Amino acid sequence: MKNRILLGFIILNSIVWSQQFSISWGNLERSNGSLIEILPRTNNDFYTLRWSGGRTFGSYRISNHENLSFVQSGRIKQVAENGIASFENAYYFGDKLYVFLSDKTKGEMSLYYQIYDAELKPYGSSELIASYANNKLNAKPNFKILQSWNREFIGIVWEIPGKRTTSDIYGYRVFDKSMNEVQSGEYVLPFDGNLTTINEHHISNQGDYYLSLTEHQRPNDRFLVRSHENFKAIHVYKIRNNELKEFQVELDGKRIDDIAMSSNDSSYFTLSGIYGSGNSNGIEGVFIVRIDSKKDSVIYRGMVPFNRDLVFQNLTERQREKTEQRLFNRNSEPQLYNYRLRDIFTQSDGTVLGSVEQYYVHRRVTYDNRTGISSTVYYYYYDDIIAFKIGNSGKFDWQKMLPKSQVSINDGGPFSSYSSFVNDKKMCFIFNDNIKNYADDGSFLPNVNSNSIYSLNLSRKRNVAAIASIDIETGELTRNTLFTRKEINSIVVPKMFKHNMLNKELLMYAILGSKERFGILNFSEK
Repeated sequence: MKNRILLGFIILNSIVWSQQFSISWGNLERSNGSLIEILPRTNNDFYTLRWSGGRTFGSYRISNHENLSFVQSGRIKQVAENGIASFENAYYFGDKLYVFLSDKTKGEMSLYYQIYDAELKPYGSSELIASYANNKLNAKPNFKILQSWNREFIGIVWEIPGKRTTSDIYGYRVFDKSMNEVQSGEYVLPFDGNLTTINEHHISNQGDYYLSLTEHQRPNDRFLVRSHENFKAIHVYKIRNNELKEFQVELDGKRIDDIAMSSNDSSYFTLSGIYGSGNSNGIEGVFIVRIDSKKDSVIYRGMVPFNRDLVFQNLTERQREKTEQRLFNRNSEPQLYNYRLRDIFTQSDGTVLGSVEQYYVHRRVTYDNRTGISSTVYYYYYDDIIAFKIGNSGKFDWQKMLPKSQVSINDGGPFSSYSSFVNDKKMCFIFNDNIKNYADDGSFLPNVNSNSIYSLNLSRKRNVAAIASIDIETGELTRNTLFTRKEINSIVVPKMFKHNMLNKELLMYAILGSKERFGILNFSEK
């Protein structure tokens, strides 16, 4: 009875504080393995993919959750047609749970799928879905499995070695949710494989297959840090019937970083990236190519620079004057540094919503002169967010800076960064924050900026999950607390949140020691 009262208290307060989204939390339960991914199903029911065991020995497991509570768990059996297989991934697709396994037998690389039943046990025999030959001694299967945003299509892509001396050749298959083949074939990339890097494969909501790649001026050593000066061009292709349909990309001497692809139910496809100049971490704006998939035509392509006021927003008057003079002397545009493209959403009207985050890693090495032993500490910084909307005019309708500070040591930042989602009216961001940045009523303090903001705190007293909401039409920004660690007795992990676009829900995850709980935020409300 006490647990029911507490749960009702959590739900009630979440509704009041979020003002527009209802939130439900399940009970705090003991974790049965490290969470890898949430697999949305229907409403409050979902599966989770997990690893149980240590770094060397353990097993992949699937857990079933109903009404936000754990029901049962089953071990994934890594067995395919010819014996022991390697786990690749798992998807809930077409109302069935699929586990994908790869195997190498006598130089043949094979990919299988195995359906699991409601009891989380293999149902029937594994089915071969793709294969290719590779007789190299230490070769391993290199299948890539993709799913469309609407979970209506699934694609398999693999590189076929040995057919060409320089150019890479790939095979692919695309299936609908009944596992009927939509298209398949092979294609050759029209470049030397050492001079290209594939950025992303993408399966659209209509089952179309897109590919973007970066062309380099010199051979690209993927084991070293990337060099911005080695950038030459970006290429985007639509692949069908073994042919590559290229959409021209004009860069005007700029370089493109952090490519992302997005599509929607209205047959709009968007390729986006952040652009800059020369061998620098600085970025100047957002690059975009918008394509009508039905007509295979480019609607818009161009570069959209960030507003100068946004770049100078947190500078003092003296700092701004110095920066303006330096830009004038160098005849260059203002830049933002250490930003990464995080999310791109293509709306039904073709407009684009997106966000970038300031992210960097600082390494500090100390030496003990007495012993000669050195120690290394890594600091992970996840700082300000810049949210934007690019309208059908090809320009920013609005740009908004969301100041935040999240720093952690030697852990990769498990509680840092954010999760974003979009409905018909709002673009929203959820992230861990410090309650000292907010007033007693939960509103963000008006005078806080990037220079004065309190950094992320995970303590029971200071930790809070915040939500920033931007009106899509006007760009009006509001920021409030969503709930505190004390209220839900756990800390949210935004990196593990998962969209369920079919139900317009965000599946949330929070932990406390060896225990965990799941929540659902419904963002279908107007």
